[in-house]
Amino acid sequence: MIPRSSRPSTSSKLAIPVLHGIRTVQTAVNVKQTIGEALEDLRRRAIEHPVVYVYAVDDDDRLVGQVPTRALLFGSPTDRVGDVMRSELTTIPIDMSLDEALEIFRKERLLALPVVDREGRLVGAIDVEEYSRGQLERAERERVRQVFQTLGLDVGHADTMTAWESFRMRMPWLFCNIAGGILCAVIAWFFEDLLQKIVLLAFFLPLVLTLGESVAMQSVTLSVGVDPEKRSLKRALRGLRTEALAALMLGVCSGVVVAGVSMIWGGGTGGATTMFAAVAVSMVFAATVGGAIPLVLHALRLDPSVAAGPVTLVVADTATTAIYFSLGLMILAPTA
Repeated sequence: MIPRSSRPSTSSKLAIPVLHGIRTVQTAVNVKQTIGEALEDLRRRAIEHPVVYVYAVDDDDRLVGQVPTRALLFGSPTDRVGDVMRSELTTIPIDMSLDEALEIFRKERLLALPVVDREGRLVGAIDVEEYSRGQLERAERERVRQVFQTLGLDVGHADTMTAWESFRMRMPWLFCNIAGGILCAVIAWFFEDLLQKIVLLAFFLPLVLTLGESVAMQSVTLSVGVDPEKRSLKRALRGLRTEALAALMLGVCSGVVVAGVSMIWGGGTGGATTMFAAVAVSMVFAATVGGAIPLVLHALRLDPSVAAGPVTLVVADTATTAIYFSLGLMILAPTA
């Protein structure tokens, strides 16, 4: 029996009584039966679920042990169930939460866990199918949590948060976005003459920024999702290299599309070349930054799941704007 004092604490949405996740045990036999009688008894039953474990109970339905399948199949038909059973087994109380039961599943590596009441009577079992379903729910909740935290939102206490607390949590990261927007405006101001001569650059700037932001946030999400225990310098560098190569392919593909639209728009060869180069270069840079910033924040012992998103967006936006106008100045300005 797992004592209540040793149960892991949890605030999960799976903190409902395990009673809601158990199934009826159809493979329990009486401890006083012989193996032959137990097998005959099992054959007469309409067992609807896979046979994982055979449990032994006494006349009051109290769980007293587990019968090895090998003993049932190869033991003497005249041997008593009580003589071949294993009395040491892991059980869980009926008032334990489903989340706590899943934690025991993870630690014990069992296919099923018997559930008993306060008197030790067998009331059911929770099997690996329920465990797998619970793990999927956990993974989905964690994925949603990371997505919101990547954007600078901690949703752990969203249901109890006041308006002022919500404001204090979100406004600092919005200041990051405001700062990034101002920096982009300053960069555009430096290239004011270029924009007046080549209006095409103004039309396509939002598209180039959107592509850079999108690939940067994709990289952040992938980087934040890495198990902290598996992080190492070698693995991090390999991950950055992989992300940069993927971003290069994404950038080339997106650049070809944007360049084609630019040609149709009337930008000519120079405009198409500028769009292709700007999209490809900025996406590779943004993806690399998106993958690197969570690693840097982790090395500084800061929470990358909360800070990485806003910081990455600021860097990606300003860098993309600078790259875009610099390439426009190099390629289009001499012909303007």
